[in-house]
Amino acid sequence: MILSPADAQDLTNKILGFSRADSCCVSLGGMDQRHVRYAQNMATTSGAPGGISLTVESHYGKRSGSASGTDLDDTSLQTLVETAEATAQRAPENPEFMPPLGAQKYHAGAAFFPATQAATSDQLAKALAPTLRQAEQQKLQASGFLQTSASFSSFATSSGLFVYDTETDVLHTVTARTPDGTGSGWAGTTMNDIGRLDAEGMGGVAIDKALRSQKPQKLAPGKYTVILEPSAVADLIVMMMEDFDQRAADEGRCFATKQGGGSRVGEKLFGSNVTISSDPRDPIVPGTIYSDDGLPAERTLWVDAGVLRNLQCSRYWAQHTNRVAVPSPNCLNMQGGTTATADMIKQTKRGLLITRFWYIREVDPQSVLLTGLTRDGVFLIEHGEITRPVCNFRFNESPVAMLNKVVALGPSVRAYGEEVGDMPISVPTLLVDGFNLTSVSDAV
Repeated sequence: MILSPADAQDLTNKILGFSRADSCCVSLGGMDQRHVRYAQNMATTSGAPGGISLTVESHYGKRSGSASGTDLDDTSLQTLVETAEATAQRAPENPEFMPPLGAQKYHAGAAFFPATQAATSDQLAKALAPTLRQAEQQKLQASGFLQTSASFSSFATSSGLFVYDTETDVLHTVTARTPDGTGSGWAGTTMNDIGRLDAEGMGGVAIDKALRSQKPQKLAPGKYTVILEPSAVADLIVMMMEDFDQRAADEGRCFATKQGGGSRVGEKLFGSNVTISSDPRDPIVPGTIYSDDGLPAERTLWVDAGVLRNLQCSRYWAQHTNRVAVPSPNCLNMQGGTTATADMIKQTKRGLLITRFWYIREVDPQSVLLTGLTRDGVFLIEHGEITRPVCNFRFNESPVAMLNKVVALGPSVRAYGEEVGDMPISVPTLLVDGFNLTSVSDAV
């Protein structure tokens, strides 16, 4: 369910009118989705779920309580407010409580496309048909998921803040497998505008990789020159950014902690070819117009030519340390270069081309050491040419360390990975030296 800005504001004003607490915040959101799921070269399910939800947070002094629901009639709304207030009255005081923000200024949203909202199930099915036909012709099995969604969110406070935003999203993933189970290829992406979706082209990529990855050979683990495709890069960058936290750095709990105390903001921690930013108006990955506590989302430079420029900083920690609050990013863009993947392959004497990662977990937050597995196509490069498929590996590598070993970057493109979640992210393909692959995995 999508409410208009006026309807959303009327509803939140009604809820705030029911409040008897010292202060109150209301989060309201809704969505309409449409999807087609397919497996074994045929559509298996189609659906169009939708819904709306709201959360009321009430405060008495430094005590807070919240309640969530989906019913919008007056009786249900009053009950929700009363439940939040009763919870707040029983809660202990939070010494880090910050009062709700008042009115703010926001940029206009850039993530909504009417064509995506209007897409039909028939349109989605037709987009997938060429991939299914091609898989049949190649005697492969294709499976995947194509979903469109339109959503709105709003946030209001009893101090006079109200913000409303809308966005549309497209998610498409496709996996192709060989009948003997030894070859697997994958492609996946997200976008806001369905007009930019090339489902047939993505299917072709997955099918080509499945055919080329059959009967992989084992290769000894070790440190390799690797070409990481955008999905693999996106996962590592998103997980690294979770540790971009000012308080954790000040308290000695993350990679950005300075020896002797404080943070390393202003120091060169990455290669000179690394720049990472977030911008709600980014043309490739626009984000929502507001962030933590209703703070306006602004363009933020996190890493500039290798120099750490910003860390997330909550309103409380900013006040506590006499800093300016820096809200967490809701989109990311790693600046790319101009080197095509084919040229990266040509300049690699011996290395690996890696499609993507999965099941990534953090091992050490102090260094952002991560471990995970490769998946859906790993290929050996020898003397500038791909020579054969190889088995998957487990890796142990820190993206902080990796971003000091980047030899070349491709153009930055929108990407989707196993750990990315809802974060819109644009990253380049990377040519990296000395990537640590620690053991061989027999899984496809």
